Amino acid sequence: MFFYKAHGLSIQSTITFPELNKDNSGTDIKIEYGKIDSSSKDILSEGIFRVASSFKRTENSVFLIWNDIEICEITHGKKITVNPLTGIEENFLRALILGPAFGILLHQRGRLVLHASTVNINGGAVAFMGFNGGGKSTTTAALNNKGYPLVCDDISSVEFDENGTPVVFPGFPRIKLWPETIEMFNNDLEAFPRIHSESKKRSCFTPEFYEGNLPLKWIYIIEKDDRIGVNNLSPQESLIELIRNSYCANIFQSNEQSTNLAEYATIVKCVPVKRLNTGNSLDKLHKLVKIVEEDTMN
Repeated sequence: MFFYKAHGLSIQSTITFPELNKDNSGTDIKIEYGKIDSSSKDILSEGIFRVASSFKRTENSVFLIWNDIEICEITHGKKITVNPLTGIEENFLRALILGPAFGILLHQRGRLVLHASTVNINGGAVAFMGFNGGGKSTTTAALNNKGYPLVCDDISSVEFDENGTPVVFPGFPRIKLWPETIEMFNNDLEAFPRIHSESKKRSCFTPEFYEGNLPLKWIYIIEKDDRIGVNNLSPQESLIELIRNSYCANIFQSNEQSTNLAEYATIVKCVPVKRLNTGNSLDKLHKLVKIVEEDTMN
């Protein structure tokens, strides 16, 4: 049995996850191999989830499916049961569990789950949101390389504290990067083998990682553009971007949609949401880092 910590939750797992920090403080969730079969369940809804994956939702659980293979069943935000017969590469199976499956689990636990990478800048969580391949992780890695600790990569989960402040929970100390980005940092990042044999992307340990909760202070919507700079968004534009970058939006039930909409509106009122044009060249990352540093000082 293995014990880990991620997103503020203590994990008991029969599957080893070298990406995660070890922890033995309790058990919030369990991850284990077991038989799963959605055909025996009453399916309430189904559809596309993330890129090339889909879902089936029952009253108490969600099945994550990849290329018509049932990968796992996520139940009550407390358990992930993994199909032992997927035939999927080990690295990729772990990525599916720590990515899409965990995003669903966090949603089941009542958190706002953003498709965002987050760093700690001066004691505040700074989130970078955008579409796949837009540059979230690359921007985050550049800031991390400058000394700003990683908080989350790709999935950032948020809850409101007793004062109504949105708080981000720490994920785990790894970030997914393309080889050319890793080379920019002189290959100092310790990298796992490829996430998938058909992808060049690697999962890397980060030199700086923040393990505590942080108030959400800034949100940047990543957009590739020849120009580099920051533009303010209107409250309406900000709300649309938050909804668009919600990790589990298409799994929401109708009663959850209204609740999440109200929570996103609360975030817009207290957290600046801006568009960050990143440029189309990796050699401009140093300039991008400086722009973010200066903007978050204001």
